Amino acid sequence: MLLVMVLAGAIAGAGVLLVVRGAIGETAPLAAIVAELHRPRVEAVPASRRDVWVRRLAGQSTPQRDQDLAACERTADRFVQDRLVWAALGASPGAGLLLLSAGGAATVVPAGMLVLGVPIGAVAGWFYARLDLRSDAERARREFRHALAAYLELVTILMAGGAGVETAMFDAAAIGEGPAFRHLRTALSAAQARREPPWHLLGELGDRLGVSELAELHASMSLAGDGAQVRDTLSAKANGIRLRDLAAIETEAQARSETMVLPVVLMFTGFLVLIGYPALAALSGP
Repeated sequence: MLLVMVLAGAIAGAGVLLVVRGAIGETAPLAAIVAELHRPRVEAVPASRRDVWVRRLAGQSTPQRDQDLAACERTADRFVQDRLVWAALGASPGAGLLLLSAGGAATVVPAGMLVLGVPIGAVAGWFYARLDLRSDAERARREFRHALAAYLELVTILMAGGAGVETAMFDAAAIGEGPAFRHLRTALSAAQARREPPWHLLGELGDRLGVSELAELHASMSLAGDGAQVRDTLSAKANGIRLRDLAAIETEAQARSETMVLPVVLMFTGFLVLIGYPALAALSGP
């Protein structure tokens, strides 16, 4: 009997406590509860000391540099490694001569200039890594344009055979190999997963890699309809990319031909000096 009375008293006290708490307690707003339900559960991981140093050594992030890194499929860590390698290569000639001078070997350059040349060469190599990245990115974009023209031709051929637009795009991307087709397959897979038009994802890919042809393709295909009009647009775009690449190749070949003029002139001048020097020496002698 005593146990029953204790349990009844505990239940009654708990009920009174809940009633009082509900009467005077604060209830969270419904908007706050909904926001808490939609809050991402993945907590942000604090950056490690290594990540902080990588960001500092990589320098300020700019859209152009991010596009170059994406086009070369490199990370910020790889960019920092390249910078350190180029800095070491830039400082190595001065450091080598300085070691030879310290070892007692005779050098033409004074030791003071060698000491100054080591940090100058390191700084020059450090900043040259950015130019090297830009050059590699331009070469990667040029190769991507070649692959894009071939991809669009494959799409038009498959569409001419009766395939739909999206089917032709996926099948053509599955045929090719290399970094360009890998980027295309990734963009198309993302479009399929997000249930968005593939042209939209190709435009985003162009913005990320710095390939303007993809952005132009997105704009053109957004205005095109279906069927033959899409096929004609793709064919015209492929021809335009091919003609633009051909013009760029011809311009580069012409520039290289012009740069070969100076070495040829110097070789011819040296040949004339080599032939004429004995005769001049004989005439000027006693």
